[in-house]
Amino acid sequence: MPLIKPHIIAMETPRIMVIGSKVTTVQSVSSYCLKYNFEVFPYYGTPLVEEITLFAPHALVLCLPICDDFQAQVVQPYILWSEQPSSGKSLLVSTATELYTSLQKVLAA
Repeated sequence: MPLIKPHIIAMETPRIMVIGSKVTTVQSVSSYCLKYNFEVFPYYGTPLVEEITLFAPHALVLCLPICDDFQAQVVQPYILWSEQPSSGKSLLVSTATELYTSLQKVLAA
């Protein structure tokens, strides 16, 4: 009797782009994302739309402070990261657990 191999569908690893002007913040948030097995692209500064398109992220994490003009250009789903505790904004997170929960919601949509 021949051995039958199960058909396994490989799921694409979610790509997360972490954007911010503070190097230590971007590194910290990127490390949280890596712990949850996301593919992470840290970006220090404000990227051009073309640079975001090259990485083709499933979601962005915008580390505050970030200019409002940039947020208006973003077409990908995004989460706002702040070193300060959340002030009631729905996509504003400040802990690794909140980040993971928010990313799961954004990626499931």
